[in-house]
Amino acid sequence: MPPRRGNTYGRPKNFKGTMGRLIRDFKTQKWTILVVILLTVASGVISVINPVILGDTLNSMADVIEINPSTGLINIDWPDVYRAFGLMLGLYTATAILSWLATFIIEKVVHIWVYEQRARVKEKLDRLPLKYFDANQAGEILSRGTNDIDNIGRNFATVSTSVTSSITILIGGIIAMFVTNWILTLVVLAMFPLLMAIVLFLAKRSRKQFKVYRKKYGNLESIIEEDYSGYMVLKLFGHEEDAVAKFDEINEDMTEADRKSQWISGFIFPTMRFMYNLGFVAVSVVAGITQGTGIGDLVAFIIFLNLVGSPFQQLGQMASTIESMAAAGERTYALLDEQEQSPDAKDAITDVSKVQVKIDFEHVVFSYTEDKPLFTDINLNVKPGEMVAIVGPTGAGKTTIVNLLMRFYEINAGSIKLDDVDIRNYSRSALRSLFGMVLQDTWLFAGSIRENIRYGRSDATDEEVIEAAKAARAHHFIKTLSGGYDFELNEDGTNISQGQRQLITIARALLSQPKIMILDEATSSVDTRTEKAIQDAMEQSLKNRTSFVIAHRLSTIKNAKTILVMNKGNIVEMGSHEELLAKNGFYADLYNAQFLGQNPMAKEGEIVS
Repeated sequence: MPPRRGNTYGRPKNFKGTMGRLIRDFKTQKWTILVVILLTVASGVISVINPVILGDTLNSMADVIEINPSTGLINIDWPDVYRAFGLMLGLYTATAILSWLATFIIEKVVHIWVYEQRARVKEKLDRLPLKYFDANQAGEILSRGTNDIDNIGRNFATVSTSVTSSITILIGGIIAMFVTNWILTLVVLAMFPLLMAIVLFLAKRSRKQFKVYRKKYGNLESIIEEDYSGYMVLKLFGHEEDAVAKFDEINEDMTEADRKSQWISGFIFPTMRFMYNLGFVAVSVVAGITQGTGIGDLVAFIIFLNLVGSPFQQLGQMASTIESMAAAGERTYALLDEQEQSPDAKDAITDVSKVQVKIDFEHVVFSYTEDKPLFTDINLNVKPGEMVAIVGPTGAGKTTIVNLLMRFYEINAGSIKLDDVDIRNYSRSALRSLFGMVLQDTWLFAGSIRENIRYGRSDATDEEVIEAAKAARAHHFIKTLSGGYDFELNEDGTNISQGQRQLITIARALLSQPKIMILDEATSSVDTRTEKAIQDAMEQSLKNRTSFVIAHRLSTIKNAKTILVMNKGNIVEMGSHEELLAKNGFYADLYNAQFLGQNPMAKEGEIVS
């Protein structure tokens, strides 16, 4: 099978294209986003108006303050003062309300987008072929459908409001400064190129360390997932200290990268404060030597200097945030752009109630990867109700046969027919409804044992569930558990033994009453006595039912009418147990290897210990 791809972090390869797709994905809520932009612009405009009002108020204080020459007392026209400062208070309140309202609405927009994107990912995963899941780690797929989407949504809300507000304040502030005093405005603007150059210089180096940090963070997640999923093996071979050392090494590298990124970005704010202070000094000096500059104008310019400088302060942060969004979007779109399995034909057969289950493999050619062919010419005929056992060494293609039969993979050439009809003419759901499967790797979900068994047939009664459990020889151990059939299983059923999990999956398969039963090392995790009991139950359940039994223990398939012996993707022998032993071929070598201690791969005359 193709190798799995690991986590990838860093700078997006197609920044422009990815951001374009992100923007298009939000077009369904464009009118709501427009409202957010208008609210943010209004909030920014009011923020710019306030310093103008404050400056005018301070400049006109001479008109509202009178000094009585005879008494020396100061008389203040308080109603005018109250009106001026009341107006400013009202505008500041309006700014806060508009900003809060814009944030509230954009968060709702983001939540809707995140919901829709997760639904898209879920639907996409349902349409992807099995080979995609073979080639990608489960944690990687989960990260794309959760963490990356959350990252985009969370940052989109911040970026959309912050960028709009920054642009509005920057443009509006510069215009307001020119209207107030164009000479002081030129003084302020003179320092902007140097300020921008410093911010971009620091932000670029901060982003470089941030990318290193994200990569190390991804590596750390992978290490943790691997160590905890395989902790028993790790402890068995005594690699705890190695695992801790590896964790510490990556954790230290990640911490160092984070420290550097924060340390470099930390220079941005004090550098800007230093430039602001220089601006204050320059504005104060020029105002002092310029005729007609009032105290109100000076105060307004000091406020403007802080106000229009804030977009530059956010520049470095927004650049890193937008880049992170693009990287997450690229990973998500890579999943959404994966090639899907071919759709069912429009006239696909959906009614399989009358299928007799006659199966024919005709010159089937298949490979997982183009450079490594597996099946070159497989031919097989299975009659209705026939039990076919498939044996052979690891990697011979035993499981692949049933995967092709259920269309988990599509063949490269030839045909597989069901009742003389190519299986590609059946809908996938109808075709797979014919099968019941018991795999070597059990799959159980968090819930009661009853719910896990009933998963095989949702309309089954409690009595039918119990009968299936009895047939699978699971009833006895279930009754010994607290709550019996209502006993709650953990995720993957880790609070019962592996053998007990296997019995539950067998009961689930029996309950579904399929026309075709697939048993892939179904009794590999149970003891010999239980295995014999299950085999007896299976023989009764498999009567008049087509079945495929994949087994390494040849004792379990002695009674099969047809045994396929596979090696390197080919059927090398076929026949009953007795017929194959009589041939003294590959099957006989396998059998002797198990029961007589001989190695079928040993050279003639070689002694095998």
